[in-house]
Amino acid sequence: MKTYSLKHLLLTGLVMSFPMLSLSMSQASEQALTAMEIMVKVDARDEGDTSVADSAMVLIDKRGRKRTRQLKQYSKKYPVGTKYMAIFLTPADLKDTVYINYDWDTSERDDDSWLYLPALQKNKRIAADDRSGSFLGSDFSYADLSGFELAWYDYELLSESEVVNGHDCWLIEYRAKDKYRDKVTASTQDLKTQTWIRKDNFVQVKSKIWKVRAGRIKYYSASDIEKIDGVWTVKKMQMITVKNGKKEHASILKIHNVNYNSFLSDELFKSENMQRAALIN
Repeated sequence: MKTYSLKHLLLTGLVMSFPMLSLSMSQASEQALTAMEIMVKVDARDEGDTSVADSAMVLIDKRGRKRTRQLKQYSKKYPVGTKYMAIFLTPADLKDTVYINYDWDTSERDDDSWLYLPALQKNKRIAADDRSGSFLGSDFSYADLSGFELAWYDYELLSESEVVNGHDCWLIEYRAKDKYRDKVTASTQDLKTQTWIRKDNFVQVKSKIWKVRAGRIKYYSASDIEKIDGVWTVKKMQMITVKNGKKEHASILKIHNVNYNSFLSDELFKSENMQRAALIN
């Protein structure tokens, strides 16, 4: 499972990537779960074989001024991972911009990501070391969109019970393992993260992310969580960037419509078809 992966962030909440491991709900009720076991269960949550969603991204600067972007999202599971595509519909300067990410189900292979810029009429491959940068001016980075590998981190259960928006949650902290620290720092600029997981559905509802740059912290929150076609779906989430205690910027992501398990052609997710994909909307 990968955290902040947009294909799941906008549809099912924060996610991570890990080989298929799971514990049954009966096991969970019989014994206390470790931090790692909880995160594995977050990964095992049903996300649908495919998804299609109409969404809006609202950018808010430190003066409270807002800019809104409309986008269409598509995702499809494969035996080796999940492929995701976002197409921007508005505003005019972003219209037909396309982002594709291949989220591979192995910690030994970096994700593949591309950005199609219509003004240049060419695809730009997003290198692993460039993924800490902002995704089209939002508070989400390319690393947030593609997420991180669960196996790269150590996890600690800080609290067995914390209430977030009326729901009982676990509080978990994670940091990169020594052997992955340089790789994690280069690709995410994260030092450590604390995240709150709802016990009833294993959705990440709040996170606090300490960044490498001194004094910079990001805050994530999820709300309007609804079960749609059997899939727990986060319909509204927010990321706030704070520096030295002062809010610099915020981004809100909202889902208007979402459909799961409909047919999606494999051709849709090919990087060489990104210009053609932009024309389907």
